Amino acid sequence: MMTRLAWCVAAVLVCPAAWAAETCRYSGTTSYSGRVIVETTATAGNGETTVDATARVAAKSFGLVDWQYLYEEIASWRDGEIEQIGVNNRYSVLGSIRRQQWDVFTRTPTGLIAYRAEANRLADFQARHPAFVQHWEPASFGQPWLPDFAAAAAERRADLDLPSTAMPPGLGTPLALGFYWVRWAGQRQHAVPVFLAGFKHDTRVDVQVVSLGTESNGAQHLRSSVRHPQLSESEISTGDAWISPDHHLVRLAFDARGDHASAQGELRLDGCEGEAATR
Repeated sequence: MMTRLAWCVAAVLVCPAAWAAETCRYSGTTSYSGRVIVETTATAGNGETTVDATARVAAKSFGLVDWQYLYEEIASWRDGEIEQIGVNNRYSVLGSIRRQQWDVFTRTPTGLIAYRAEANRLADFQARHPAFVQHWEPASFGQPWLPDFAAAAAERRADLDLPSTAMPPGLGTPLALGFYWVRWAGQRQHAVPVFLAGFKHDTRVDVQVVSLGTESNGAQHLRSSVRHPQLSESEISTGDAWISPDHHLVRLAFDARGDHASAQGELRLDGCEGEAATR
């Protein structure tokens, strides 16, 4: 959970009004001998913008125990409002699968309603979701799965819903905000509403964002801060983002503070392909 929340402290609020067809890749290091790779693909057309973001984290606990965390968000906005969110969340230790789940949230007049497909063992997944089993293997992470979700016999999960009363304008998701929309954040100080899709408790958080000015190379330096029960409510977790004059996220750093452990990390832009997004 700390890994996912770490992305939130880098999120910034903008109005989703970009038209783009672009893929950007980032890589870096984290605490616990961690290596992280993030890729975002943004597409837009007919008033809809979709950001598909994947994060791959490999690290060691106590310097000995290898673990891998895989997290994907596929979020779509229409006319500035979230329409659908797909989340694929996987966790393994020493090569042994500990969690694999797929969530889809669809906008309705009452809010975002949730469905989940999950299992910790292949046999259980085959029994529960036979028409979706081709997505079980961790090697399939990052491949298209949303088109097959309708046939997955997913479970309706009202406990994961987000009511419309908790959906202010500009609501976003951690990876999309932290790695894509951040690029057009601007100079103003503001609070960013974030939905932690898939959490059972404390699913909404507001991230405070300030600009620390422009550095000598022309990059805008932003800092965000947040408190959350699954981080530390006594210490502030922070994230820093550096945006180039041509609106690329060139560097990101985070300091996630927990009651029992903390984690730091830094990523840099490896490159982008395709048409750069504009506001």
